[in-house]
Amino acid sequence: MRLGIWAPAPQSIRPDPVTRPALDALTANGGGVDQNFEYAVKLLNRAEELGFDITLIAQRWFGPDLDSWIYAAALAPVVRKMDIMAAVHPGIADPRIMAKLAASIDRISGGRFCINIVNGTRPQEHNMYGRWIESDGGRYRQMQEFIQVMKGLMTQDRFTLEGEFYQMKDVLMPTRPVRAPHPPIFAASRADDGMNVVAAECDTWFVNYDKDRANYEQSLKRIDHEIGLMEERVRALGRKMNYGVNAIVIIGETEEQAQAMADEHVRVASASPVGVSGVGANLIGTPAMIAERIRRYEAMGIGLLMLHFWPMHDGLEAFAQKVLPELNRGSSLR
Repeated sequence: MRLGIWAPAPQSIRPDPVTRPALDALTANGGGVDQNFEYAVKLLNRAEELGFDITLIAQRWFGPDLDSWIYAAALAPVVRKMDIMAAVHPGIADPRIMAKLAASIDRISGGRFCINIVNGTRPQEHNMYGRWIESDGGRYRQMQEFIQVMKGLMTQDRFTLEGEFYQMKDVLMPTRPVRAPHPPIFAASRADDGMNVVAAECDTWFVNYDKDRANYEQSLKRIDHEIGLMEERVRALGRKMNYGVNAIVIIGETEEQAQAMADEHVRVASASPVGVSGVGANLIGTPAMIAERIRRYEAMGIGLLMLHFWPMHDGLEAFAQKVLPELNRGSSLR
């Protein structure tokens, strides 16, 4: 099982007393080197020490968050071991430019860059910075062409595409990424059309599960079923797929204490732009319970957990001290 951690940003993690000043500073002029970035470097360096493999930087155009790709490039020289994944919206960004940026960041990082394709759910965000396509099918066709352009430019000497959304003939992008054939591509999609695109073009799929943690057992059945559906798709295409889960970790001395903490987290986070992402994965409970649930995910074929914590720093340390030893005894980490 590989462990990932969300890079701290205003609309990715729920602020706590440690992170609030750094996140608030993003909306004011002055202050020197950005506090949010400095905090992120310390947190991610600590995660590296603990054996985390990858960090994910969300792209939030309507928030005060730093741009995810500039954030990734800045992290590359100072986060030395982990892969660094930046999110991108096909409806906002141009795939030709993003291909150049991806190859550049991959070279700066020594082959540790990854791409998270996010089709998007906010029309107002797309219409301000790009163009929202009303048709779900249209957005997924654009998503597929977007990925094809990025991959084509990074892998082919001359690339041609006469598509619905992008047209280019015999074009060249000399810059090549370190990682061959291209940086790994991650995505999450619940729709059949989106899952078809993921099966054809992506390397890792963040699986769907029930958002209500009370439906944990039902959620596991859904994950198992949908992994089976994805496996059918990729086998038919002669491809392979890796699977990930996004989760928040909330540790208590007892299950009741942890669930009460989760109730409070949901109450507060529901009223903020962060939302309650990852609660349904139910990595909530005692250290032994959380370790056992991680093993269950691994047995189902999940190879990556993309984690965040509440509070972020203290939660990471508690995970290191209380959950990692349980996992290491079971040899769940690699």
